Amino acid sequence: MGRNASANSLHVASDPFFHHGADLDALNRDFVGEKPSEIMRFTMERAQNPVVFTNFRPLAVAFLHLVTREKPDIPVIWVDHGYNTPETYRHIESVVSKFNLNLRTYAPKMSAAHYHAVYGGIPPLDTPEHDFFSRTVKLEPFNRAMGELKPDVWLNGIRHDQNAHRKNLDIFTLGNHGTIRVAPMFHLREVDVEGYVYDNKLPDNDVYFDPTKGEEHRECGLLLEK
Repeated sequence: MGRNASANSLHVASDPFFHHGADLDALNRDFVGEKPSEIMRFTMERAQNPVVFTNFRPLAVAFLHLVTREKPDIPVIWVDHGYNTPETYRHIESVVSKFNLNLRTYAPKMSAAHYHAVYGGIPPLDTPEHDFFSRTVKLEPFNRAMGELKPDVWLNGIRHDQNAHRKNLDIFTLGNHGTIRVAPMFHLREVDVEGYVYDNKLPDNDVYFDPTKGEEHRECGLLLEK
């Protein structure tokens, strides 16, 4: 009853269901105990132009498996910043082949080799130089992707247990570029996702590096963009 009431109150004529005036608090209350597959199904039935963002980090394959089971041809945005490990690149090839992903690769306008030649190595964290580095290798390509694809829904695999910032988010939140971010696995724990990967016999990526984070529980910046 509550979910239907929320849906009716959010949907006005032919306007998009997911928009920045939507009652996300009501949706989050309705879906707090639902399975990720139910959240995915609800979202895909109402999204007009959804996209996925992934970095192919450890356990990200579980989210990709969940999403593509519901919508196999969904655009999957990946920013190839040029600093991935060889294992990550091989993992990506494997997952793209296995799921037949509709992968949309975006690269920085300045390659890793170019950046190193001009600016040196990866700058120290929490410096203006590192902010510039992050904008160059990740945020600019991501923003370009969102500007070109113009999604109404940005699906991602974040969870509440990953860091302090994400703990304060929810399943449905306001995203940048006018999107609604949807995180179907938000209320799961890491052990739950590990079980999902094991039960579905999914290939995982154990050797991963994100040059914009530096530390595992540090926020990479995409969720902080306005």
